[in-house]
Amino acid sequence: MCLALYRASGHQMQIIQQREYPKDAMSSPTWPREAQRFHTAELRPGQEAVRAHFSHPQVLYAGSYEGCGCGFDFGREYPEAEDEPEQLIAAAQSVEELVRYVRELRVLQIYTCWFGDEAQPTLHERTVTPATLASQEFFFREQELLSIDHVEPR
Repeated sequence: MCLALYRASGHQMQIIQQREYPKDAMSSPTWPREAQRFHTAELRPGQEAVRAHFSHPQVLYAGSYEGCGCGFDFGREYPEAEDEPEQLIAAAQSVEELVRYVRELRVLQIYTCWFGDEAQPTLHERTVTPATLASQEFFFREQELLSIDHVEPR
């Protein structure tokens, strides 16, 4: 099961197309070095229910180097168990790209859940800054709605 990460804003957000990879790419010794770090996509029909969690109309899916949202948490939620160096580098770069996107496009909300749980109720809510998202101690929780505060202390 994979983590899905959705972002919302009051305005159109840029789509960053995901590259196509051969089916066995993830078992290659060069993976995750060659993996795209971040992409966005329009919602698929099975994901439309996630819109109910947001108070902003423009909603997109976001994926990490793993293709899903799991890579955004790699090494952060379970640092003692997830310690493979190449994956940690890819995960950190995925988070960096996500945070850059959140800042530059003024993303206002993020919702995370397992794929298929988009219609399930929100269980957690918190307000965070883009800097919080970048913190090594931060990780995304299932069925969580984050409000993004873009006024960060100087």
